[in-house]
Amino acid sequence: MQDRPNVYLFDLDGTLTREELLPKIAVAAGLPSIEELTRRTMAGEIPFQESFRRRVELLSRVPVELIAEVVASAPIHERLMDWISDHREQCWVVTGNIDRWVMPWLDHWGLRAFTSTSSFVDNRVRLAPDGILEKIDVLSNFAGYRTVMVGDGANDAAIVGAVDFGIAAQLIHAAPDVLIESADCIVNSEESLCRVLSRL
Repeated sequence: MQDRPNVYLFDLDGTLTREELLPKIAVAAGLPSIEELTRRTMAGEIPFQESFRRRVELLSRVPVELIAEVVASAPIHERLMDWISDHREQCWVVTGNIDRWVMPWLDHWGLRAFTSTSSFVDNRVRLAPDGILEKIDVLSNFAGYRTVMVGDGANDAAIVGAVDFGIAAQLIHAAPDVLIESADCIVNSEESLCRVLSRL
């Protein structure tokens, strides 16, 4: 018999949503596309921190109200969100995305989260010093729990490899090799992901 309660941790972009959010924001704001930069980051070709700082700088002047609208319009994986709603007290979102951009979405869905942190400087969103979330550090909050993490990108590999049960989700794109090597399980649809989660 399992003697520790489960806690379920989920990446946001491409895991709960059906699109990567930062490229969607750039398009809506009429800025140069960052889709290729995002793709290469997800694949592990560019270090996440370097890439994320570049993307935040590009998007730093976009009004947070516009970003909130864009994020709110992103399609979700509905069956997965239903599963999370049924297990809300055991679930957390763990995202490198920044608080000011995703908290309205998280609040709308009633989800608790760990995010990167930011501030306003000269009317621009800036990453706080040491503001980029190191996802693996989140695990220190869950001593005594059996941890499950679902992620889809290279920046999820460390935490997926460190939890009790790590899941590589290929819901909108192929998982990078570094994530697959770290995972205990690979899923290719939200239906199969929900089945796995329900069996843990």
